[in-house]
Amino acid sequence: MIEPHRKLIMLNKTNIQFTPLYTKNYPQTFTAYEKTFVMLKPDSFQRNVDGIIMDKINSTGLKVLKQWEGIAPRQKLEENYSRHKEKPFFTTWIDFLSSGKIKAMIIGGEDAISAVSALKKSVREEFAPGQKRYNLMHSSDDTKSAQKECKNFFDIDI
Repeated sequence: MIEPHRKLIMLNKTNIQFTPLYTKNYPQTFTAYEKTFVMLKPDSFQRNVDGIIMDKINSTGLKVLKQWEGIAPRQKLEENYSRHKEKPFFTTWIDFLSSGKIKAMIIGGEDAISAVSALKKSVREEFAPGQKRYNLMHSSDDTKSAQKECKNFFDIDI
C-alpha cells in the first residue's frame, strides 16, 4: 500500500520511486530534560547574596530537586574538585570551601546544564567581577561531571 502522504512515480515497470508531496522544515523545539549539580560557595553567604542567587535560579523555571546546606565534609569537596588535585591552589581552595556554609543542590529542567551555566556567568559578572575562585557559585560543566558531583554529594545516580 502506498503511504497517503507520498506520490507514486513510475520510472518503468520494475522500478518504483516514492517522493514526498511536500516537505516542511520544522524548527527544532525539543530540548532535553537534564539534572545538574549546583553549589553556592561560602562567599555567597558571607556577602549575603545567597538569597538573590536562589531567586535567580527559581526565576529560570528550573526546579531544585534536592538540596543540602551546611559545612561540607572536606572529603566531598576534595572529590568534587579532584581534577585540580595537583594544582598549587588546591589545598587553599578546599580550605576556603570548607571554611563556611555551602548549599549543594540538584537542579532539574529543560537544558538545565546550559541554563545554569548562563545563570552562573551572569551572577559572577554582577556580584564577583574579575574573581577566578571566589566567585559565589559552582555548577557542573557537562552531563558526566553532573553525574559525578550529584553522586558525590547526594549518593544519587542521575
